Amino acid sequence: MSNVSNDLIWALTSQQSTFLVKRAAVTLSRDPLNVSGKNTKTSSGLANDKAIGISQEAGRIVVRSKVVKNANKPSKSIATTSFKQYKSARKTALAVSNLAKGYRDDLRAVAVKRASQYSRSNKTKKTYAPTVRN
Repeated sequence: MSNVSNDLIWALTSQQSTFLVKRAAVTLSRDPLNVSGKNTKTSSGLANDKAIGISQEAGRIVVRSKVVKNANKPSKSIATTSFKQYKSARKTALAVSNLAKGYRDDLRAVAVKRASQYSRSNKTKKTYAPTVRN
């Protein structure tokens, strides 16, 4: 949507959007390209030319980002990178940090935190055999 300014898009979608989740004190967002989940102009995936989203699908961590030069081509406007379920949490965090480093520095820490949360949730808990006392 390079023909429309980001400020106009934010003005139209800030109060009414299909991604909004309105609670008593806070308004959150379920936008797939909103890594923080907050309904703010800087973190909105719709109102920014550059946006990053992290999700978990079938045990894999998926990082989506907007491609600026393909803004008018919806099928090519989102680049997707996925990480395997059993890749170490440090390697995943480093890869996500490198993806966000040259893209948008303000979202890098939030993206790494979200990827680390998904990596921790993928871990299987250790199970111990019950001890039998005689």
